[in-house]
Amino acid sequence: MNKNLLVSILLLFTVANGFAQMKGHVDERFELTSIVFRLTEDEAFVHSTPANYIADIDDYFSPYKNHELIEFVKKTMYAKSILDISLPVQLASDVEITTKGIVWTNNWTPLFEQYDTLSANRIWTRPERDEYLRLLNKFYKDTRFHKFYVSHGDFYAAIETAFDSVVSKIDTSWFREFFGIPYQMDNLWLVPANGYHNFSIHRFDQNNREHNNCALGGVQTTSTGKPSFHPNTFGTLIHEICHNYSNPLCVKHEILFAEVCDTLYSMVGEPLRKHYYSQSTSLLYEGINRLCEFSYHISHSTYGDIELREKIVDQIYTGFVWFEEMLCYMNVFNANRDKFPAFEDFLPQLKMFLDQVTENMEHYYYPKYDLLIPRVVATYPVKNSVVETDLKEVRIQFSKPMQHVRSINRVEGKDILSLPVDWQNTYWYNDYVYVIPLKEPLKPHTKYGFKTTSFFADALNYFGALPYELIFETK
Repeated sequence: MNKNLLVSILLLFTVANGFAQMKGHVDERFELTSIVFRLTEDEAFVHSTPANYIADIDDYFSPYKNHELIEFVKKTMYAKSILDISLPVQLASDVEITTKGIVWTNNWTPLFEQYDTLSANRIWTRPERDEYLRLLNKFYKDTRFHKFYVSHGDFYAAIETAFDSVVSKIDTSWFREFFGIPYQMDNLWLVPANGYHNFSIHRFDQNNREHNNCALGGVQTTSTGKPSFHPNTFGTLIHEICHNYSNPLCVKHEILFAEVCDTLYSMVGEPLRKHYYSQSTSLLYEGINRLCEFSYHISHSTYGDIELREKIVDQIYTGFVWFEEMLCYMNVFNANRDKFPAFEDFLPQLKMFLDQVTENMEHYYYPKYDLLIPRVVATYPVKNSVVETDLKEVRIQFSKPMQHVRSINRVEGKDILSLPVDWQNTYWYNDYVYVIPLKEPLKPHTKYGFKTTSFFADALNYFGALPYELIFETK
């Protein structure tokens, strides 16, 4: 058979089956900006994986913690509260490293050029952006950054190889079937210096052509120092790819969802803020995208029933307390594709679904969310009871299976003594019950007590238990 014909047949077979191999790349720009923000020591940007690579970063760049660039970023970041965790990768994607220095890219319109109308506390002014670029060039030269980057070439290549087995699983045909537009992915950047954060980077060029990109952290290493990826990386990759499709839809329909998102955020903003979702629009952009992501996983049976349930609970824990019901509501979309040829056609229905969520929040969603949080449901002895001085042990029973850890503090109050606990022999009777042996008799006519803390966490490690205070008295 003709060699060229064989290649053509293989290519057609790959396209027909919807699976296309993409390559991930560790790009110098992303390592540069991620390391810059690591040096600011802000908790949003400081991570410790992969450990051997992070150790190299800290060793090489520690003399530059007070560099002009670092001081400038810290000053402008804290003064304007620019703590968006996507900032390093957004900046990296919008520059190019050339023989004449680092310049703003011509490949597409940089984010800050597209959105100059955003509120001042979200972005730098144009003079500040220019100053950042000037100082970035200086930092690049002063630190001899390219030398550091080249010296880790083998490590980066191993990361890219490890990623091949992740990206090869993607069914690209699903994106056309679900969103109604062809699959497109321009760049997959792997960013080991970015810790565990992951992002989509959607851009337009001067011809209004869309550019779909993803930047993924999550690089780990084996005991021998070989790069690897967490088993959840595939799900994360689907999530970020979906953002490139769902975000433009959210931009287009943001006004439609504005009121209901504001209302919902006033109800569940607290847990969302803990996950860096600081605006009501997060409910639209993240909530809709997670719906797309899980639609992919359900259609491909990516997870077993138990694992799928755990991941749905994780969404609820994050603050999307209606996620399970919203995912179930997608059955309407799947059963009526003649009316909803593409996901965008279904968005008005999802808005009406969220309207119903607000109506049911108090009597359904709040109680459901509360029941996910583990709590003490029984103790021996009972709270405020009177017991014999020869009490041998205290038992704490939780509402959910728990991790086998302990976390007990003393109760404030001069008249309440701490229990004489035999700490070496405390144990978990089962996943629900924690047993606390006492090493000596209690004093008569005395109040004893302790309080549990949220470090008691459920077995899935999603929720810390509600703190509980146990006080009882002896005869």
